[in-house]
Amino acid sequence: MSEEEAKELRSKICYGLALSDWRMLKEKSSRNEKVVTKRGGKIAVLSAKYLFREIYGNNKESFTPKM
Repeated sequence: MSEEEAKELRSKICYGLALSDWRMLKEKSSRNEKVVTKRGGKIAVLSAKYLFREIYGNNKESFTPKM
């Protein structure tokens, strides 16, 4: 595998992980669930709605990964 192919594969994997995170937070926020995350080096339990808005804003219809 060439360096360019490896770079493209890494990019696709990162995009897929970001997309799955977006979908999970969107789904959990619609059900008013909580998520476990890491904040400031400590484990925290936060509202999925709060975390979704903090990361992605209020746009629930389209996905734009922050990479």
